Amino acid sequence: MTATSSTTPAETTESVSSSSIPQGGGVGAGTSSGSAGAPTGVASPSRTSPSSSSKGLGHGGILSQTALRKLRSQQEEIARAFEARLSVSLRLDLSVALAGLQTVSFQKFVELAGTPLHFTLFKLDPLRGVSLLEIQPQLGLSLVNRLLGGSNQLENAARALTDIETAILDQVSNVLLAEWVAPWKSVQELKPSIVGHEIDARFLNAISRESLILEVSFDVTLGENRGRFRIGAPYASMEPLIRRLAGEANSKVSGPTSAGSSATPQWNPQLDDVPVKLTAVCSGLNLKVQALASMKVGDTVPVDPQLFREVEIHLGELAKFVGLLGTSEGRWAVQLTRKLEA
Repeated sequence: MTATSSTTPAETTESVSSSSIPQGGGVGAGTSSGSAGAPTGVASPSRTSPSSSSKGLGHGGILSQTALRKLRSQQEEIARAFEARLSVSLRLDLSVALAGLQTVSFQKFVELAGTPLHFTLFKLDPLRGVSLLEIQPQLGLSLVNRLLGGSNQLENAARALTDIETAILDQVSNVLLAEWVAPWKSVQELKPSIVGHEIDARFLNAISRESLILEVSFDVTLGENRGRFRIGAPYASMEPLIRRLAGEANSKVSGPTSAGSSATPQWNPQLDDVPVKLTAVCSGLNLKVQALASMKVGDTVPVDPQLFREVEIHLGELAKFVGLLGTSEGRWAVQLTRKLEA
């Protein structure tokens, strides 16, 4: 028996103002942007702007306003840490500012990527799942040139990175990831490690397309160049850390719970439309090896009717309920009779 749904979790977004980003010139000569007010030679930041019809992180039961404020404040501090660390590493004045903070489906996260696409895949031990770092190739090439002792002027900002350039850019990626996980140490020590790279979205199969991703975007002004990089981590893994981060600020006002009382679980409405597969299992049929070896199409196998009163309902590999097999409105169905203890 299967329970399915054709809908997917809603995408939610929360914008963060990027008005503090200094205005800079474009990359290369004779390039232009199709967006008014955007720097020449750079894709308009509006490509990652959240949809006006999307719900914010602080609405719809995803995060409380306290947790959202705490998370935004933390990411703004991280942006300042990025700026200081990269300025020293590159020996160049640059500006880094938080550009966006939102949750989107993994499918949407990929669609918002630049062209050509360049993803760095990394893990955050001990959290589950694979996270993504996207550095726009235009910005990546500028960083690589600077690391090699060159200027930050690019002749061709539209091409993909070579394997050698990717390896050099990993030095910057490691710096960014180390700075990004450092503030989380107060709630959970995280160890980032790069596990691969991808330039074709069709082969990004490590994450379900419907999974929610916590996306944090940063805008960088590097000399005359402008660019953006994004960090995307599985929201299911990050949510407990975010709530614990907010809990520190509330620890002084939280009182002791009464004896015998327990916290009431809160349902996340974003999970309402997630499809879940259930399996009905009827077990206990025993046959001798000789009978099994001689079995052929058309044979009749006797079944104890009692087995149909002990049908197990499995969620994945876990048996959750026991029920009675029957029919309902002309379809096979199982009436649940008792719940199995975990």
